[in-house]
Amino acid sequence: MSFESSGLAQILGELARQVKRKGTGKWLIEGDRRKWHLYFVMGQLIWATGEFHRCRRWIRAVKQHCPHWEMDAAHLSVDEPWEYHLLHHAIARGNLNVSQAKQVISSVALEVFFDLANHTSLSSRWIAEPAIAFEIPMQLPLSSSQIGQVLQKAKTLWKQWREMDLGYLYPDLAPVLSHPQRLQNQVSSESFLTLNTLFNGENTLWDLAIERKQSPIGVIRTLHHFVQQGKIALQDVPDCNSPLEQIRLVRAATQGNPPQRKRTIACIDDSPAISERLSQILAPEGYKVVQIRDPMEGVATLAREKPDLIFLDVVMPQTNGYNLCTFLRQSELFRNTPIVILTSQDGLLDRTRAKLIGASDFLSKPPEPTKVLQIVQKYLDEESAVPGFSGSSPAIA
Repeated sequence: MSFESSGLAQILGELARQVKRKGTGKWLIEGDRRKWHLYFVMGQLIWATGEFHRCRRWIRAVKQHCPHWEMDAAHLSVDEPWEYHLLHHAIARGNLNVSQAKQVISSVALEVFFDLANHTSLSSRWIAEPAIAFEIPMQLPLSSSQIGQVLQKAKTLWKQWREMDLGYLYPDLAPVLSHPQRLQNQVSSESFLTLNTLFNGENTLWDLAIERKQSPIGVIRTLHHFVQQGKIALQDVPDCNSPLEQIRLVRAATQGNPPQRKRTIACIDDSPAISERLSQILAPEGYKVVQIRDPMEGVATLAREKPDLIFLDVVMPQTNGYNLCTFLRQSELFRNTPIVILTSQDGLLDRTRAKLIGASDFLSKPPEPTKVLQIVQKYLDEESAVPGFSGSSPAIA
């Protein structure tokens, strides 16, 4: 894919118009089941964000440009973008200077622009929000020339990445040792410890670039040889909790209630985006989310984790959800486990078929937070627990 056909090239003209118009509001960009938000005040960029790995992106930028900042999120507003409010609060209290905050804004924007470049067929709309301008110090947002500099860096980085022809090494993926025991016999203990710490399946290529103080391109070029040798594999990883979610979890843990077992929810879907989205919705609510991409190998995982509820995709490469649901219902272990069918085909015939094979409920793709939580609470709410739930009498309308 050439840069001219990339998503970033598609939006450059509209971006220039928004800057020239000196508008205040939010620019919403959508494509490939992802969303990005760019916030402006008087045509200047105050923040750029994307739903995927939003918190990881924030943590990387803070670690790179203000590693000693002790973040105070106790009085954080729920207003968006929360990242910008944290920066503004830190500047007001003297914990950060404007230069540091602008570097954070620029780093996050660069990653967002890089991500946009890798998507096509984007659509966008402008949402005017004059209230955003409240208490925004005008020296903090990125000016038109500063936006141009970040765009150029993102364009250069993206072109370097594409020219290496290593598209499978996308920076949002996390490397993990394929055969750690075999590698342990081939290298020194010190080298193995270093490799095992870095390539633990939790750090993305973006993360490693910050950790090693290298360009993402340098990290990708190095990893390519390990991947080709079969020593390292790549996997998707969930996002981290936001400061608001962390505060909520801490408060819930310190209210003096007796500890309860964390309810486990399994998501069987070959699409990383769907599994990731469900995890982002459910993990902050205190649920343990088990992501299963390969349904054939995932049965063993289900038996080990014994989930309280299962989200099950219909269309998968090696099998279909209806057959797998029938198989699970025939198992003593999952006979009474709520099973929710995930599909983009939300028709009467689909619902009827799901009901006949013993599914408990039906959820349309892409999953919406409100509907997901309603279904989960319907079957797992503590006050209306489901010890007598039976898969033979599903709740599909």
